[in-house]
Amino acid sequence: MSYRDTWAVCTKCGKKFIFRVEEQRQLALEGKEIVPPALCPDCRPARPSARRPQRPQRRAESRLDLAALGPGPYEGVIKWYDDEKGYGFIIHPGGHEIFFHRTGIAPGESPDFPDGTPVTYCLEQTEKGPQAVDVERMVA
Repeated sequence: MSYRDTWAVCTKCGKKFIFRVEEQRQLALEGKEIVPPALCPDCRPARPSARRPQRPQRRAESRLDLAALGPGPYEGVIKWYDDEKGYGFIIHPGGHEIFFHRTGIAPGESPDFPDGTPVTYCLEQTEKGPQAVDVERMVA
């Protein structure tokens, strides 16, 4: 049987986690069905003999909920943009960093966005999360 890492979503906390090859092989060795667990490693009760050392707690990251916000337009500030790489980030109100790609720059707008440039933009949901589109400089 071939195994490969796959994505799963925790039914308790909603966090995405990887259902790892090692875990799949262990289930096979135990004669169990190879299905992703319902809970992520952080939400599962620890086995006394297999308890992993605790990782340092990272600060809680809040996710930007596009369904609650709507598509925009929004006002923000360029955190940075690299014309050679063709992408950068905008600081969204509330402190969220929003990715934007050169294809998301509004038609007729120059791709030169110095750090701190005030912009307007709309949001679209992509596979990797929210992305800014129709990015253009704010008129003073």
